[in-house]
Amino acid sequence: MKKTVLAMIALVALCAGLYADGATEPKGIEPMMVQGAFYTPSYQCIYLKGSDELDKNYAANKWCTYTTAVKKDTITYDGMNGKYTGINVVRVKSNTKKNAQEVVIYIDNLVVRDGSGKVVFQLDFENGDPAGVFVSMGKKFADNATVVTKDGKKCFLMHMKSESMYGYNGLEVQWALPARDGKDPTWDLSKGDYTISFDYFIAVAK
Repeated sequence: MKKTVLAMIALVALCAGLYADGATEPKGIEPMMVQGAFYTPSYQCIYLKGSDELDKNYAANKWCTYTTAVKKDTITYDGMNGKYTGINVVRVKSNTKKNAQEVVIYIDNLVVRDGSGKVVFQLDFENGDPAGVFVSMGKKFADNATVVTKDGKKCFLMHMKSESMYGYNGLEVQWALPARDGKDPTWDLSKGDYTISFDYFIAVAK
């Protein structure tokens, strides 16, 4: 068991070093989009508009920025009937046309802000920590959910094959939002003034 763990650690370290040199970075197909989502502890959720709708300047193999307000006009799937309370998880998602397609997405500077512009959650991965990420959908490659160096900065790597679940083909990762002070530790996004943003780079084989 110890040998297996050590071997995995060595593999992750090797991958991080190779990506820093830009020599053997993984590449995949171009997915349909990337998007943000929020969940409650009971798996009620909202999906926001995807990059295909929000970013006209999107292109694979370059850094782009996903940003949107969290409100009814930007929600493409509403599993909460307009009442966006009890939120405790933020997700980054991507969909593919077919099942089991390899996708490579680098993510950086994930930020959630409240209506006053105050940052309530932020990840820049500069400390090398994937921050307790949980893979909620997708078939993982060994280097998935690790922090690597891309274009001179540390970022989070999503490297998975899409998985067919819930009526679509996708891959998803999630992070727990910090608990709020007071009796209710979850978040209420109902006012429509919260925002989510992150930088992403979709690596596609040419």
